[in-house]
Amino acid sequence: MASYLLLWELDSAHSPKDKEERKQMYLGMQSSVTQQLKGGQLSQWGVFAGEGNGYAIINGTAADVHALTLGWIPYVRFKVNEVLSIEQVIKVTESI
Repeated sequence: MASYLLLWELDSAHSPKDKEERKQMYLGMQSSVTQQLKGGQLSQWGVFAGEGNGYAIINGTAADVHALTLGWIPYVRFKVNEVLSIEQVIKVTESI
């Protein structure tokens, strides 16, 4: 199983201009994130204070990442990075 760092950013082009509508949309998104954390699809999630972006960590396959991110498009944009543990890095380094 791989680990992925997702850097996410809200796409303001798809956010309601009305403050109350935007609030309801964000609360719905936050509810979805809470469920994904409880269900194990996400292992971590956070927002950068004062910004419309943040990070998430997924442990799984590339298909798991694709399935999760697909549900957020077009409201959120992602940059996905597979990350290696120190044990994986040592194993690679020793093999060269």
